[in-house]
Amino acid sequence: MLRTSIAGLLACVGLIASAAADEPGARYAVVVKKEVADGPWGKVVRALEAKHRGKTFAYGESPEEVRKEVGAYHPRYVCFVCRPTEDFPSFALTANAFCRKLDDDPYVDAIWGILTGYDEDQALEMVQAEPIAIRRAFTKTLGPWLDWVPEGDYVTEWTRDRGQLGEKSPTGAFSPRDGGPKSDADDARYVHDLLTRDRFDLIIGSGHGGHHNWMLMYPRGQGFLTAKQGQLTMTAPGVDLPLSASRPKVYWAVGNCLTGVVNSGRNGFQDSYALAWMKNGAKQYLGAVQSTWYELNWNMADWFLKQEGRWTFSESLFLLRQWSNYLLTENVVTGRDREGTEFTDGIFVLYGDPALEARVEKTRDPALTETLDVREDGDLVRMSYKVKVNFVGEGNKRTAEKYDGWRIFAYLLPFPITDAKVESTDFAKVVLPGETLIWDAGKGLKVGDERSVVFTAKRVRD
Repeated sequence: MLRTSIAGLLACVGLIASAAADEPGARYAVVVKKEVADGPWGKVVRALEAKHRGKTFAYGESPEEVRKEVGAYHPRYVCFVCRPTEDFPSFALTANAFCRKLDDDPYVDAIWGILTGYDEDQALEMVQAEPIAIRRAFTKTLGPWLDWVPEGDYVTEWTRDRGQLGEKSPTGAFSPRDGGPKSDADDARYVHDLLTRDRFDLIIGSGHGGHHNWMLMYPRGQGFLTAKQGQLTMTAPGVDLPLSASRPKVYWAVGNCLTGVVNSGRNGFQDSYALAWMKNGAKQYLGAVQSTWYELNWNMADWFLKQEGRWTFSESLFLLRQWSNYLLTENVVTGRDREGTEFTDGIFVLYGDPALEARVEKTRDPALTETLDVREDGDLVRMSYKVKVNFVGEGNKRTAEKYDGWRIFAYLLPFPITDAKVESTDFAKVVLPGETLIWDAGKGLKVGDERSVVFTAKRVRD
């Protein structure tokens, strides 16, 4: 019998590899159109195969042609390789549905992303990206999020709070202050100065956005960061400043509309905001391909930031999708809340290699202490999962005090399982769809509360 312990505090020593794509069992599927794979973009496909020991599934007209084959392969990662001329709002919905139908349950079956670029050479650079340790972040929204990273800078996006700034130092807590920009022009200059210093491993944007630009203030303003022909320019009344950067980073357009629309019928990829940032160091970009009015994506911080490096950027989006699907499947949300969850769940897209190791560098205790003890006997496994709450935040997010704390959460298992059976638990409900453990405490858990589950299953192998 083989026994391993997978602690929730793995990230305490900095950047580490979790169930990385090059480990046994973490299979990597490349899904690509045949004519793309057979042309100049074939070198991108071959690079992914080599880097992740992946398997390519080529289709003629629709990914649906290879869905059953991909499902039988049981990939942990699915990377869709697309030329920039793809209709991305449509393709994103196709990819999302594809990765929910690799088996018979309603949950997402793989961590997926779309790899693209202005051309095949830029896409190849994305494949070759090295792991990113997120130490310094810039946010134009929710300054207190900086308390979950070692250091960072904040500038308000709200016109009502104009002039508010903040920073997080490696030795102190986030501290907001007044005295910042008082006009759109000053705000544009200030943000331009911060971004051109090129010190950030993570950029977080919110407010109004479009295929080619980001409005710096919300709900309205005259300062914009605009993309044209792969170049970024900061503009405002009396301001016209080119912006360039090269530091490897991830970009999280958490509350922006449409910046994930790389290309569509009306908007060409040449002026894509997302692609321009990929030319300026972003190795992963997460954005929306439609206008969004609902805040589902904000809850991704519960995994990406508040677990202190336990999960990568792409794993965090995957776990958010599992969580939101539980809300829908178990009818936890109704009415307008349900409508917003269904809508938002399908429109956020990760661009880049979904297996890229991009995670926060640990700076404090995580919001949850999670541990998983695994005992294997051939293909049979027995897992013991425990969680303890260390932090409950404020605000309107579902894990905040307003909702009584942490009621529902999801944990990524180290390998896929089947035929799971719960032996014992003090959760109200546990769902084990194969890739994840989803728990529902029935009521919100507060600081100091603990829960656990013990289950058996079969490990999925070749």
